[in-house]
Amino acid sequence: MNMRRAGLMGTALSLTMLAACSKPAETTAEATADAGAAASTAPMGATDAAGNAAAPGGAVSPMPANGNEAVNADGNMADASQSPASNSFTEDQARGHIEKAGYTEVTGLTKTPEGLWAGKARKDGRTMDVTVDFKGAVSAK
Repeated sequence: MNMRRAGLMGTALSLTMLAACSKPAETTAEATADAGAAASTAPMGATDAAGNAAAPGGAVSPMPANGNEAVNADGNMADASQSPASNSFTEDQARGHIEKAGYTEVTGLTKTPEGLWAGKARKDGRTMDVTVDFKGAVSAK
């Protein structure tokens, strides 16, 4: 009996402590006052396209039509120079970069001590040595 009573008292104490830690519910008056304060921070005379008062909010620029202009996704594509470094590509990923560069019959891929994937591949009827660096840049010799 005492164990059950202790368990119930522990549960009641835990619930009481949880209630004391939680944020009190917002009253309707407080919510209205908060909305009014937020509306007063909007720029004077700000309106939307229909001429209605603009909704309050931060100064956020619209997203560019072509995505995030701050990131140059083609930056590595234009740079064909190779850089030795730790390469995390798998053999299949390295093969994919070589094939995407227009090579076929990719064989003998091995990782060099410099971190480049090296092998042989065909392009324009010739078999040549190819390498892929950690950026995916493909070079032929």
